[in-house]
Formats: sequence, C-alpha cells, structure tokens
Amino acid sequence: MEEYDIVIKNATLVTMDEKNRVIKDGAIAINKDRISFVGKTSELKQRGEIEIDGTRKIVIPGLINSHTHMFQTLMRGVADDLPLLKWLKEVIMPLSLNLKREHAYAGALLGCIENLKTGSTTIIDNHYIHFDPKNTEYVIKAIEETGIRGMVARGYYIRLARPEFNEDLDKALKDVENLMRKWNGKENGRIMICPAPMTVWSQTEESLKKTVELAKKYDVPIHIHTAETKAEVELVKKHEGKTSVEWLYSIGVLNERFHLVHAIWLTDKEVKMVAKSGAHVVHNPISNMIIGSGVAKIPMMIKEGVNIGLGSDGPASNNNEDMIEVLKFASLLHKVHHVNPAIITADQVFKMATLNGAKLLRMEDKLGSLEIGKKADVTVIDINKSHIAPVHNPISAIVYCAYGTDVDTVIVDGKIVVRNGELITINEQEVLEKAWKAAYDLVEKTGVKS
Repeated sequence: MEEYDIVIKNATLVTMDEKNRVIKDGAIAINKDRISFVGKTSELKQRGEIEIDGTRKIVIPGLINSHTHMFQTLMRGVADDLPLLKWLKEVIMPLSLNLKREHAYAGALLGCIENLKTGSTTIIDNHYIHFDPKNTEYVIKAIEETGIRGMVARGYYIRLARPEFNEDLDKALKDVENLMRKWNGKENGRIMICPAPMTVWSQTEESLKKTVELAKKYDVPIHIHTAETKAEVELVKKHEGKTSVEWLYSIGVLNERFHLVHAIWLTDKEVKMVAKSGAHVVHNPISNMIIGSGVAKIPMMIKEGVNIGLGSDGPASNNNEDMIEVLKFASLLHKVHHVNPAIITADQVFKMATLNGAKLLRMEDKLGSLEIGKKADVTVIDINKSHIAPVHNPISAIVYCAYGTDVDTVIVDGKIVVRNGELITINEQEVLEKAWKAAYDLVEKTGVKS
C-alpha cells in the first residue's frame, strides 16, 4: 500500500466543511497538492512519508488574508496617529515615490514571511507603487520564492490622487493584462493577478467599466477601497452626486467580482445594494481602529447575506500582518461598538478568514476548508500553551486565546513551508537584513520623519 506524502495525526481538526465538523483525535493526509484523507486517526490505514504528531494541536484550513500592502512592512511606525488622507498624502505617498524594486522585494519578502509564520497560507497583496516599472514583478518574485499562495491586486489611481500617482487608464490596464497573461496560474496556480482600481474616488465611469470588461475576460476579481472614511464619501458625492456604492450600482458595474475593501461608511440602502449585487466586503478592523476610520456595519451585512472576508491591511496602518490577531479584533470591535457580546461570534469571524476568503477569491471549490480533493493549504496551531490550555472549544481558543506565534506548521499547496514555527523555504535572517537596509534607505531618501 502506497504512503501518503504528509500525514498529521492525533490532532483536533476544524474542518469548516458543510457539517462544520470538529474531529477530535483526527488525522489529515496529503498527496501532492491535495487533501486525500480527513477523519479519525484510528481510521487512517496508510502511513505518511512525513508524519507530524498533532497531539495538543489544532489543524485548520490555512487562513486567508484578503487585503494587505506588503511594501508597507518597510514603513511600520512612520505614520502613526494620523487620519487616513493625511496619513496617505503626507507620509505614505512621499515615501512611496522612492520605492524601487529592491525595496518592493525586501518588503514583500518580509510580508510573506510574517503571513506564513502567523498562519496565513493565502494573501491578496494590493500593490500600487509603480515608479519603478519592475516593482510589481518583484512582489510576485517574493510570493514565488517564499511559497505562499498570493493574488497581487495591481492598483492604479486615475484621478484626484497626488499627480505623480495618477496613471493613464489604458496604460495601467495594459500593464494589468500583461501581468495576468504572464503570471496567472503559475507555480501550480499559486500565483494570481487581478485589477485593483485603488479607490472609488480615484476612478471614472470609463475606468470602472473597462476594469469590469478586463476582469470578465480573465475571470478574476476586482479589488477596490470603498467608503473607508467620511471624507472619501464626500469626495465621491462632490464629483458624482452619489455615495460610493450608490454610484457603482447606478453605473451598472457592481457585481460578484468586486471586493469592496473597508466599506465602512455605507448607508443601510448601500448595504442592501451590495447584498443584491453579490459583491464582497473585506473587513480590516485593526487598520480601521488605528486610523480612526470608523466601524463597518458588519453585523448588518451578515444578516443581509453579504460575503465578508478579513484582512490585516498594510503594516503602516495595522502595524502587523498577524491574521490570528485580526480574528480577535474583528469580534471584539463589534461587541463593544454595539454593547452586545452576542452581536458577532468566534465562529463567524473564523469563517471570514477561511471559507469567506476563498469565496471572494472565486476559489471556494479549492480553499477554505479541510476536505478531500481541496488544495492542501493547512495551518497547525500548538495549543499546549499556558495562555490557551485547556481547550473546550477549538475555534474559541484560536480566536480569543491564540497568537500568531503559536503557529507550529504551515503547508501550502502540499508543501511544508513552516515547521516548528520556523520558515524553511528561504533564509529569514537574510530577508530581515534586506528589510532593515531597505527601510532606512527609503526613509533617508525621502526625508520623512516618524
């Protein structure tokens, strides 16, 4: 009888399958890039070429970080305690003017490592700095080398940003298309590209309609910051006479491909429009809190049937990429805001970072749960810790007790990339040295002071 490639046994499995099974003393087996067995350890008939003891460990689907900007790992702490538009225009954009491929590469490598080591197997990285035309390619290179699954949302401003950031529409879309042709599906499907009109306020009806056409042609999502602050909503109203989602809806572009990132300042009417259109929302609770942007109507969106994913956002506004931390904040923010501990549950936020994330990627048939035939993207969390044990409810333990540093093993596409908490695909210390150097070089060239 042939062996499995990898077997994890004696673990607690949080499957996120249709029955939401939690299997105690469970086992999961992997062949190549797929899950081949999920069940009780006692039912496992074959050994594994690599066997991992899951005693006092929880095995979960790899977490999906549905929104980040990894180049901002180089900017942690340089723009704290500022409102969004001031943060963006006076610090982040000036720093970004000097971002070259070596900076983008170092920042993305560091971001990939942080995501992997804290349990995320998939990221959506919204990259929008193109002053060096090779920047995006070097973000993709980092994804390729570290072993994470990544969608690069190639961002573009068309109007109203600082003049240096505004791009010619046709040139921007041509670059997105070239990237999709070159990279979509590479590394056994691990690398993906999609268009990302940066914000609703920076786009025109023409740019959005052309983006929709392009996304449909290549069957990919559209990633766009939407109604993150009151000031943004007023900017859209000034130019279009409608609020953000009202305008998207009125011009006929809003559909199931859209990722509405943040979506904080939506009216009740707009929430219903989002639900009707099939568009998704990416909730970034920690970033929203740090920048003081506001609290999204997540409980209402859940009731209306909107699919909601979770993101860390960029490390210049979080200031890390630990999705296990995001899980806890996503629950606590709404409990205190509504003065209601039952308004949102651990199970709901955990689903946002697994199945819901897979759905907004249009990959729910491949990711988001531990099921036979799905991609082998798996995270193992060590729960034999004083701040977690004893465990009565595995999902509660992950959401409310665990830290990203409790991640023991991470498997992406059937390959072990983190083992015993250490990255094994590339040299982490070398990346740290690159990141220190790149970050200080960027600040020195720009003259921005924290």
